[in-house]
Amino acid sequence: MAALFIAQLLGRHLGIDQQLIIVLCAVAASVGAAGIPSAGLITMTLVLTAVDLPLEYSLLLIPIDWFLDRFRTMINVCGDLCVSCVLDGKTPGRDEESEHVAQP
Repeated sequence: MAALFIAQLLGRHLGIDQQLIIVLCAVAASVGAAGIPSAGLITMTLVLTAVDLPLEYSLLLIPIDWFLDRFRTMINVCGDLCVSCVLDGKTPGRDEESEHVAQP
């Protein structure tokens, strides 16, 4: 979204091929960026360079990236928690009744 915003800000028309490049680069960059603080700014350089947009305009995103980074981290942690709960329930050989401690 930020790359499209910067393109609109500059008055540049991005064709469907450039928009597809943005999507592919954003997905590829986001796969390994979940554990990096402020990774949005780091991956933005890859996306902007791929479609020949100037990197200087990525500085406009610094004031809101701090706020958005908190939501990205929250979604990542919640996703990790959900997957670990699902995998915990599928562990073979666990006896559900032996896990409950009898209350006196």
